[in-house]
Formats: sequence, C-alpha cells, structure tokens
Amino acid sequence: MAMRLKQKMMVLPTVAAAFLVAIVAVTVVLGSRTRSASERIGSSLAPSVSQAQTARAGFAALHLDVGDAVALNAVKQETLDAQVAELQKGLTALRAYPDVDGPKVEALQGAFTRYWKEASQVVALAARNDAAAEAALAKLEPAYRAMHDGLESVTAQQEASQRETFMEVSSLHGATLTWVLVLAVACIVVLAVATVWLLREVTTPLARLTATATRIVREGDLSLAIDTSAQDEVGELARSIQSLMTRLGSVPNTLHSVVTELTAAAARLNAASHEQLNFLTSQSRSLTEASSTIAEIAQTSGMAASRAEMVLKVAAQADAYSASGQVSIERSAEGLQQIRARVGALVGSIGVLSEQAVHAGEIIGSVKDLADQSNVLALNAAIEAARAGEEGRGFAVVAKEMRALSSQSLQSTQRIGKILLEINQAIRETVGIAEEDSQKMEEGIEQVLSSATTLKDITQVVQESSQAARQIVASVTQQNAGITQMTEVVTQLSEMMSDVVMATSNAEQAVGQINTSLGKLQELSTTFRV
Repeated sequence: MAMRLKQKMMVLPTVAAAFLVAIVAVTVVLGSRTRSASERIGSSLAPSVSQAQTARAGFAALHLDVGDAVALNAVKQETLDAQVAELQKGLTALRAYPDVDGPKVEALQGAFTRYWKEASQVVALAARNDAAAEAALAKLEPAYRAMHDGLESVTAQQEASQRETFMEVSSLHGATLTWVLVLAVACIVVLAVATVWLLREVTTPLARLTATATRIVREGDLSLAIDTSAQDEVGELARSIQSLMTRLGSVPNTLHSVVTELTAAAARLNAASHEQLNFLTSQSRSLTEASSTIAEIAQTSGMAASRAEMVLKVAAQADAYSASGQVSIERSAEGLQQIRARVGALVGSIGVLSEQAVHAGEIIGSVKDLADQSNVLALNAAIEAARAGEEGRGFAVVAKEMRALSSQSLQSTQRIGKILLEINQAIRETVGIAEEDSQKMEEGIEQVLSSATTLKDITQVVQESSQAARQIVASVTQQNAGITQMTEVVTQLSEMMSDVVMATSNAEQAVGQINTSLGKLQELSTTFRV
C-alpha cells in the first residue's frame, strides 16, 4: 500500500519524537538513580563522615585536656563535662544515620562510657594533687587507643562508603551521557536516511512538477508532458494539472474567436457612441445658447417687473396724494364757507356797531346839550349868588363847581364825539374791506370748488391708471414667473444634457478600455501553444 503525502511528511517528526522519547526515558531512569545516590550522599554519608570526624577530633581534645589536667594540676571540670556531653550527643547523632554501622557505634558509646569513667578518676586524683594521677593516666592509655581506633574505623568506613557513592554517581552520569550520545547519533543517522528517502519520494516529484508548471506559465506551451506516476497527493496534483492543461488546450481558439467578435462589436459601439457624443454635444451647445438667451429674457423681464412695480408704487402714491388733495380741498372749501359765514356775521355785527355808534352820537349830543344847560344854570346860579351877597357865597362855590364839572363834561363829550367819529370812519372802512374780502372769498370759494371738481376728475383718472398699472404688474409678474420656470427647465435640461454628454464620453472611454483589454486578450490568446 502506497503512503500518502501526509504520512510521508510525518516520518521525520515520528522518528525524531521516538528518539527524543528514548533519550528522555534514559535520562529519567539514570537521572533518578543519580539523584538517589546524590541524595544519599547529601543526607546521610556526608553528614555522618563529618560527624565521625568531629567526634574523633573531640575525643582527642578531651583526652589531651585530661592529660593537661594531670600535668598542670589544673582541672576544669565544667569544660570537661561539656566536652563529654558534646561527644555523647555526637555519637548518638552518628548512630541515627542510616548508612552508619549502628552496633559498632553502640559499642563505641559503651567504650566511651568506660573511658570516661576511668578518666573521671584520673581527673579526681589530679584535682587532689595525688601522685597516683600519672599512673592512672598511663593505665587510661589502652582505653583511649581502643576508643580512638573505633572512631577511626567508623570514620574510614563512612568515608569509603561516601567515595563509593561518589563513584556510582560519576558512573551513572557517564552512562547517561553515553546513552544520550548514542541515541543522538542514531537519531541523526535515521533522520538522514529518512530525509534522503523523503527527498526522493516527495521533494523530487514536487520539483519536477514545479519546473514543468513554471515552464508552461513562462512559455505558454500546453503540450508539455507531466510525470503522473506518483501515487500520493503530488501525483493527484500532477494528474489534475494534466487535466487542466487538456481543458485549457481548447481555450485559446475559443478565446481568439470571441475576442475577434467582441473587437468588432466594440468598434461598432465606439462609432455609435462617437456619433451620439457629437449629436449630444451639439444639442448641449444649443441648450447652452438657449439658456443664455432665456437668461437675458429673464433679466429683461425682471427689470420690466421692477419698473412696473415702481410705476405701481408711483401710481399708488399719486392716488394717495390725489385723494389727500381732494380731502384737503374739500376741507378748504368747508373752511372757506365757514369763513364766509363768519365774515357775513362780522359785516352784520359791524353794521349793528355802526348803528350803535350813531345812537351813541345822538346820546353824546344830548349829553352836550345837558352840559350846556348845566353851564347856563351854573352861570345863572353864580349870578344869583353874587346878588345874594354874603349869604349866597356858599351857593356861589357850588355854582362854580357845577360850571367846572359842566366844562369837563363838555370837554369829555367833545372828545367822545371825536372818538365816535373816528370809530364810525373805521367801521365804514372795515365794512368796505369786509365787503371786498367777502366778494374775493366768494370768488376763491368758486375757484376751490372748481379745483375740487377738477381734482376729482384727476383722482378718477389716477385710480384708473393705478388699476391699469396693477394689471400690467400682475401680467409682467406672471410673465416673469413663467420665464423663470422656463429658465429653470432649460437649466435642468442643460445640466441633464451635460450629464448625458459626460456619461456618453465615459461610455466611449469604457469602450476604448474594452478595446485595450480585448487587445491584451488577443495577445494572451496567441501566447499559448497547443
């Protein structure tokens, strides 16, 4: 059964993964053993060696202090007790480590107990400055040697175990490196073989297929043979390309004939589009000229409408002024009528005043006569008083006063008479002037009434003119509105025609682009060789 391309491409990752798993497994197994040995060294062997060395050094120091106590007769019991307690504690801790020989350490503890028992006696003798202390110290030497040798043995045993474990760790590490190196080399060899196989089975067919496809694209030769012997996806791709080339073989001839027909149709479409563009351009120019003419007409119509509005305003003002003038003339006529009536009344009053002045003159005459008579009477009285002598002297004074009063009355009467004459003269002149003014006023009233009649006729004519002006303005306004609408329609038509011309021009350009594209298709159809 032939392998698929996906299966072939998975060979290299599978081999690499298998060797990687093997390397990881070896590393894990050997690493676990190495870690276990390292943990044994760190947790048991190294501390036990250190503890044994410390106990050995402490015991030697204790024995030396005991000898110094005997030699110097200077016993430091507390120091010795502390050293003993520290050694016992160290031996107990050493016994607790799993890699230490427990019975041997226990025997050392017993030997140390015996040693310290004898050493205590030596210290006691030294404390009493007993001469037997040196002999006792000499007897203590075998116990010291036994204890010292035991500690040396335990220390050597632990150091040997530690060295063996170190060697085991080193061996495991070397084995790990060896296995990893062997597996890596084997992986490289297998991957190289798989790569060569993959190049022969996958890359080479793909390269041949790519070269053939590139040559077909570059030269346009659809008659080239394609290797379809592969049974995987590359072979399926080659067979698909072969089928595509077979189908493409019929495309150039069909494409050439279609391009020829489209080129002819595009040429006809281009000619029709060019003719339509010329016609539409001419129509657009005509519409532009018509738009300009209508714009001028609209401007003239607007000016006429404006002037008609001005005429209408002037006519309205004339109508208003005429009506106002008529009202003013009517009011003037009424005022003149009232003035005429008042002048008539004034003339009548002046006549009455003249008559009263005449009566006043008559009364003044009577008063003058009375004054003359009073003067005569006063003169007579004075004469009679003079005749009476001394008795008529008082009456003479009265008569004298009456004559003086009569003289004053006469003078006043004369002055009043003179004034009345002047008043009568002024009244007569006033009456003459009033009569002349009344006559002139009558003539003025007649003229005003005549002017009022004429102004009524003028007002009627002005009203008729205003009505005609309104009709003219309405007609001109309606005409202007129609011309404005016509201008808008022509403008819209001109814009639409411009859009149509632009669209036709774009269509002509599109036809040109189609011709260019068809030319490219024509060139493309000739590049294939079947």
